Parts: sequence; C-alpha cells; structure tokens
Amino acid sequence: MGRKAKHHYIPKCYLKGFTNGGENSSPFWAVPINNDNPFPTNPNDACAQRDYYTVNHKNSFIVENFYAEEIEPKISKAIGYINAHSCLPPKEEMRHLILLLATLYLRVPSHRENLEMPMRRTKEIVESMSQDINISNKNEFDYSKTDLIKTELRLIDTVQECLSNKFYQLHIVEDESLNVITSDKPFIMSHPRGGKGFYFGLNTSNIEICVPITSKAILIARNEKIKEGTFKATKELIGLTNTKLVLSASRFFYSKTEDILLVDDDISVYKHNISTNKAMHPTSG
Repeated sequence: MGRKAKHHYIPKCYLKGFTNGGENSSPFWAVPINNDNPFPTNPNDACAQRDYYTVNHKNSFIVENFYAEEIEPKISKAIGYINAHSCLPPKEEMRHLILLLATLYLRVPSHRENLEMPMRRTKEIVESMSQDINISNKNEFDYSKTDLIKTELRLIDTVQECLSNKFYQLHIVEDESLNVITSDKPFIMSHPRGGKGFYFGLNTSNIEICVPITSKAILIARNEKIKEGTFKATKELIGLTNTKLVLSASRFFYSKTEDILLVDDDISVYKHNISTNKAMHPTSG
C-alpha cells in the first residue's frame, strides 16, 4: 500500500458540497483563472498538494492524520447540520462551524506563504550581513516547512477565538437552478476601503467575511452587530459571492454547473458560461 502523499489543504468533506452528487468522487468543474480550459475533476483530486503536511517527526503523517481524524469529522457535523436544517447551527454547535472557517482561513497555501514571508526575509538579511560580520547564532534564523506547519497549528485556537466573537448570517439559495461556487481560497475578507496597499485583518473594523459553505449556502460575518439568523440568498448576493471567489482564487474555482451567476462593475447580475467564457443574458433580481 502506497504512502499518503497527496494532502488536501481544502477538506474533501467541504469540497463535496459543491459537486453533483455530494460524494468525494462526485464531479465538478475546475476552472483555471489563467484562462485555460475548464476540466472535470472531483474532491479526491482537487485542492491537494504532495506532502503538504509531511513533517520532521517519527510519524511524518501526524499532522495529516490529525486533520483527517480530529478536525474534519467536526467540520462535517457543521456542514451536515446546515444541509439538513438550512439554518445556522444552535449556539452549542457553532464551534464546529467556527472550526470550518478557521480551517479554510489557515490551511491554504497563500496563508502559509504569508507566514513564511517574514521568516524568509529575515533569513535573507542575516545571510547578507554574515558576508561582512560574524553572526554567531546564524543557524537560529533557519526554518523548515515543519516550523511553518507548527505555526499554523498554534494559530487554530487563536483564530477560532477571534471568529467566535463575530456576528453571523446564513443565506440559503432556494432556487434549484442557481448555485454558489467555491475556490482554492474560499475564505474571503473585504473592506469598503480595500485595495492596493490597504492591509486589514480579522479584527479590523468594517470588514466583511464571506464564505460559501455549500453550493446552496453563503455565510456572512462581521465584527459590527448585524441581524443574525438565516435569510434567503438574493441573486445579487450569489453573483457577488461568486465574483469575489473568482477574483480571489489562487489557481482554480470550482462549479457544479457550467452556467454561473456573476456581477459586473455596477453590481448588475448576469450569467456566465465557463465553457465558452462568455456572458449570457442579464438576469433580474
């Protein structure tokens, strides 16, 4: 039996909620953001990298096994509750939904790159300085992938605590012909003053967190108090969420259908066909 070398940074139990069939082997479309042709795939093969969680340990798969055995069953409970009841979990069960959000925020390659960037830059500076002066503790600035993964694990509780203090809305897609997409980076933060050179984080005032939970459910969270509960998803919200997912994706977004709702610069909703890469007739709200 071969070793488990392909590790999912987006859990399969989450991805299957955006497929036709709802299973790990069920199909959906992977759409490259570099304008290459869409192709069919499934959660078994999507959002995975070789040895993504392999660490320097006598059991090199200890982290991969931790996520599979300890984290993902809890995530599945939150998704299963929303699928069954079409509403937010009760207060005592919200911790599982919070864990899903923390997972989608922390485990993606772009977040690991953000963690590594200052470590890499510090090491480069030390390497440069060591050409002119003797730095006795130079080795202390070395780091490995294992160090990055340890940092990710340490942040889980911190991020969950932060997310537990927010206000939440769940928007349910009731129209059977409409669906929400997802991507390889589905935790989206936006800000009214966002843009190039503007930096914000989970606790910044006026941020909005938007995360597709399934193809029929969108979660919205804010730091400022909003009316919590469950609402009917409008076409504008579906189109805006899909557009944000397309724009924020690292490499791919995923759709169970070829036709998806997007919005233009005026937040007018239209249908887009991923196979032809063409807009279709506008649709009213």
